Amino acid sequence: MKTWKILIIDDSEVNLYLIQTIFLDDPSITIEIESNSLNALTKIREGKPDIIILDLMMPQVDGFQLLSQVREEEELKNIPVMVISARHDEEAKQRISQLGILDYIKKPIDLQEIENKIRGALKSV
Repeated sequence: MKTWKILIIDDSEVNLYLIQTIFLDDPSITIEIESNSLNALTKIREGKPDIIILDLMMPQVDGFQLLSQVREEEELKNIPVMVISARHDEEAKQRISQLGILDYIKKPIDLQEIENKIRGALKSV
């Protein structure tokens, strides 16, 4: 059985916990979490996740910067990224679409929506 590795990067411990609980009973999905955006790029390089769930608004390095860094690295640039954010403005949507995202999830989070989108994305990875 294929095991999928999902990395969730969000500075909200609550969001990390909630999203992580969706897949607790699924042995085919391994969830890794990172709440510190400064450590996130290293975690991506080391873990090579199948999908990244990325919050845009974080301290130190925001999601836009992190996504730009991922897209600049040959070994990482094709990892599918789903953005999760409270930002719904046109500027944010344009910036992330230019960086090639898989999907955009609006906060406040809806766990069923997140599960459906992640499971759908895994079918195409």
